[in-house]
Amino acid sequence: MAPTSHISLGLQVRGNISEKSVRDAVNKMLVTYPLFGVRIVWNDEMSESTIDHAAPVPVKVYRRKSEMSWLEALNREHAIPVNLTRGPLTRIILVNRASLSYIFIFCHHAICDGRSLELALREIMLHLGDPDRIPPVLPAAPPQTPDIFPDGVSKSRIKSWFINRLNKKWTKERVLFDQEDLHNIWESFWKNSSYGVELVTLDQQDTERFLEVCRAHGVTVNSALLIAFAKARWEAVEPYTGKIKISTAVDTRDRLGIDIGNAVGLYAGGITTHFDYKEENSFWENVKTYHRKVQKTLKDNNVFGPIFDQIALDPTLIDALLFAMIGDQVESHQSRYEKISTFARHQKGLVAQYLDKFSSNIPDVMITNLGRLAVPIEIHELTIERAYFTPSAGLKMEIVLGVATAGGCLSVSLNYHDGYMDGAKIKKIRERADTIIKTLIS
Repeated sequence: MAPTSHISLGLQVRGNISEKSVRDAVNKMLVTYPLFGVRIVWNDEMSESTIDHAAPVPVKVYRRKSEMSWLEALNREHAIPVNLTRGPLTRIILVNRASLSYIFIFCHHAICDGRSLELALREIMLHLGDPDRIPPVLPAAPPQTPDIFPDGVSKSRIKSWFINRLNKKWTKERVLFDQEDLHNIWESFWKNSSYGVELVTLDQQDTERFLEVCRAHGVTVNSALLIAFAKARWEAVEPYTGKIKISTAVDTRDRLGIDIGNAVGLYAGGITTHFDYKEENSFWENVKTYHRKVQKTLKDNNVFGPIFDQIALDPTLIDALLFAMIGDQVESHQSRYEKISTFARHQKGLVAQYLDKFSSNIPDVMITNLGRLAVPIEIHELTIERAYFTPSAGLKMEIVLGVATAGGCLSVSLNYHDGYMDGAKIKKIRERADTIIKTLIS
């Protein structure tokens, strides 16, 4: 339940959108996807989610004053703590003025992935285009657990042994954190940081040209973008030391052992590739080398590895890692100052050991690409011009990319927390990456 773990997906829409029409469309979307309206039942540990007695999903309206007013609105929403036991974990944000609007679905990553946001936003837009549309009702889908993994997927014996050892040790050191602890750390974190986004955007013509160039070289857009940003960091800031750790988020819906259709939830896995970037090689030589390497990994079931690890690890230990990382920011006037600051500043034993191991495995570059969104460009009198996808950014991950294409236009967001990353350095990386990509299609 980290304060850093919200994800959002927004659309830039030409046409008149009212708060009431959005409210009506959201209510209908929740018929199809009630998960976005849940609260969490949390006693000593989180046990389940439910829509019973949950607060309604809010529609928050902001006035558009500039092209980046949507980011200012997101920042305000980031700083508002989630009330887990009251809910919901979702907000709808409307930034508008005259005939241009930005509509975002903003949700905690604990219950959804980027594809889920796309599916929910698609329903909202279809209802906006046709207020008389009847919301489809989908069958319930199970959460992503080993029960629905495909045949042949198994967890690593070495990792299982290590995690079992961690869990046993943690039972002797365990410290439990509750919702008030979470509110304390949420307040202090956002007092010291804000959410930064740098954008690389292509218009329709450049987007088509970029796709053509990638196809001509036999690589994916993902591979080209990843190497473009790795090259940009190498040239604009400093070379990497050793191999570059590149992580790619993977939608697992089509890999599961059962058909879940257009279900929403956290149906995601990932892979990490160690890539030896060679400055003496051309850009496309580096991209092709990376592409060949990552394609081999994507064909197997390694994408489920991180899910096994998360399920096996004691969830209260995951909570503790969050408080160990950022708990030292809690201030003396806050209600849980003594508990949280003592835990964070005098950390030793298992949590400290795990944090050291965790830090050594943080990727240098991470990407989540939703591809071309399944949302029509024209919906009645509304025209979708562009999408903005902002995945959650880690505290130590330098390059976190969110990619989506809508209205025929590709957008890449470079996401970071300015309390932890040097915004000027991130801007240099974005500027260099923009130049590299535009050069490729010129």
